[in-house]
Amino acid sequence: MTKIGDKEIMYTLLNEHKVCASSLTNLILESSNQALRNDAAGILSRTFQHQKTIFDVMAQKGWYTVQQASPQDIYNARTETSKIQSSIGQM
Repeated sequence: MTKIGDKEIMYTLLNEHKVCASSLTNLILESSNQALRNDAAGILSRTFQHQKTIFDVMAQKGWYTVQQASPQDIYNARTETSKIQSSIGQM
């Protein structure tokens, strides 16, 4: 029998927060009721905060490592983001 430890629980929590964030985003985008959109946006914000806390704990324990982006990768991402923002502004 496989033991479920803290690491596995934290991975599950992290993944569930990602699913919740995606679902809440869809709810916000598809809702016409402003009060519902506002409530869901507040929950989404808290979900982001919780996800970051979980991620920080996992990273601190060495359970979740990320590759550092190079300056060129950061530049490329900013350039692409600027292009997207410009194209949205033209709509």
